[in-house]
Amino acid sequence: MHVESISGKEDAVSLLRDVLDNLIAFVGLIDMDGRLLEANEPALIVAGIDRSDVIGVPIWNTFWFKEDPEAGTQFKKAVARAAEGETVRFDTRARTAGAGHIDIDVLMVPRKDDTGRIVSLIASATDITERKLAERRLRASHDAFLNMVTGSPFGILVVDGNLDLLVVSHGARETLADFGKLVGDNFGDILRKFWAPDIAEEVIGHFRNTLATGETFEQKSLVDRRGDTGETVAFDWQLERVDLPDGTHGVVSYFYDFSEREQIEAALLESERMFRATFENAAIGVAHVAPDGTWMRVNEKLCEIVGYTRAELNEMSFQEITHPDDLETDLGFLTRMLDGGTDEYALRKRYIRKTGETVWINLTVGCVRDEAGKVDYLISAIEDIDTQVATEGQRDILVQELHHRVKNILATIQSVASHTLRSSTDLPDFKDRFMGRLQAISKAHDSIFDTQVGSAVLDDVIRDQFDVYYPGGMERARIGGPKISLEAHVASALGVVVHELLTNAMKYGALSTEDGEIEVKWSYRAKGLDKRVSLSWRETDGPPVDPPTSKGFGSRLIEMMVNQTLGGTFDCEYLREGMSCKFDFVVAPHDQPKASPDR
Repeated sequence: MHVESISGKEDAVSLLRDVLDNLIAFVGLIDMDGRLLEANEPALIVAGIDRSDVIGVPIWNTFWFKEDPEAGTQFKKAVARAAEGETVRFDTRARTAGAGHIDIDVLMVPRKDDTGRIVSLIASATDITERKLAERRLRASHDAFLNMVTGSPFGILVVDGNLDLLVVSHGARETLADFGKLVGDNFGDILRKFWAPDIAEEVIGHFRNTLATGETFEQKSLVDRRGDTGETVAFDWQLERVDLPDGTHGVVSYFYDFSEREQIEAALLESERMFRATFENAAIGVAHVAPDGTWMRVNEKLCEIVGYTRAELNEMSFQEITHPDDLETDLGFLTRMLDGGTDEYALRKRYIRKTGETVWINLTVGCVRDEAGKVDYLISAIEDIDTQVATEGQRDILVQELHHRVKNILATIQSVASHTLRSSTDLPDFKDRFMGRLQAISKAHDSIFDTQVGSAVLDDVIRDQFDVYYPGGMERARIGGPKISLEAHVASALGVVVHELLTNAMKYGALSTEDGEIEVKWSYRAKGLDKRVSLSWRETDGPPVDPPTSKGFGSRLIEMMVNQTLGGTFDCEYLREGMSCKFDFVVAPHDQPKASPDR
């Protein structure tokens, strides 16, 4: 009996390692001194190392982090805090095979024994490199937006839902110069001082209507006397609702004074010319570049110079297209900039085009630094000195082409920012799903080892999942079938499957409404050594069901567990009255008890 129990535990440990090795996250077990006791396969694969290379080594001295003192300090502090019972989370960088690096989100939690004593630490990490790159791109777009607005010589201002001023352009500051610091002030209060009471309340009403409904408002020739000076002023103005970075709505207002229209239109042309020269000027290539050399944003002219598309360049670095004879010089200048020795540099160098041809360019590089003084991103200007074309006719065409309203530029930048936000990864949701699946396995293991024989009862495995994730809700579920014992690996896999089906029902299916119900039934058949269970999961009286347009990770996990771990088949129908799933799987070859009445 003792040997069988140990074997069951070893099988469970082996199964747990198999599950961890098939996760997309990196998972490790650390002792109280920070030494690595175990690491899952994805963490080893990304570094190209074996377990023997890191087991027993302090986590900060392992392959992933030993060359980064900052990461080492982070892990030392995290181990100390987790050893005191605290859950610790932080971002850092990890080394990968081939001298590469990735950004990771690390979570470290204490692991306790049955007495509540902390015996080890569990560390998990997810690759957030794409998210970090997206954040840098978003920040670059946001900086470009703010720089263009605040430096504009005509009137632009942005207010939040309380009408507090968030952004004020140079032109707007000149108009409102008598009304304090502006940014952070309430624009409604300013309007009440600027206009007569009836005009001020009318304007404030238009702001609030645009904020509430999203309707664009435009008014030509608003003429009246200033309430503070008595001076007659006239404005054309327009309101549009915008999405703010915190997810709330705000209003952007464009306005200008008739008396200065000619000067403002001339300044507008110059502002538009400068902006387009940065990203779309046909005579120069422009790019935002990450400190590691990755192209973050490129204009069409740069694509023309090097022969690559935007999409191709966004997957590359400048090192990959720089002529080998010029790379060392370029990297020397870049290193000096990253070390704080300079904020700009220029050199003549060669790119290798996609066709293999060489093109000479003049490269000018500046940088934008964060509050700590580190380089956030580079601004590179690339001039093709083989094909300089700058005729008066071309300049005239360019001026005509650039004659657009600034609102179109703002709308374009806002659209890019909004699209980037919508495509960002939801890490809290990932964490909940990941921890839920580990809890499902843990609960199944509890059922196994409570029996003293390394097996569990199918009915208990299903009911345990309901107890954990839908406590008190068994009246909404009809569960029944013969009493069937399951071996450890079968019970664990089945627990994960039921967890996925149950949480899906709670979010989208029968248990997301007050009247929905779930029926779970199973039967057992034995023919020689072939002993199988057929189980059905049927949901009714929930919300209308539409077949999914794509298969999520939960569905793929269920199929993997049923097909590979349980050696069975899985089929799911999306009926209008509710989802209906059927699957069968192999149980242990030892004798099963005879079928008993439904519980």
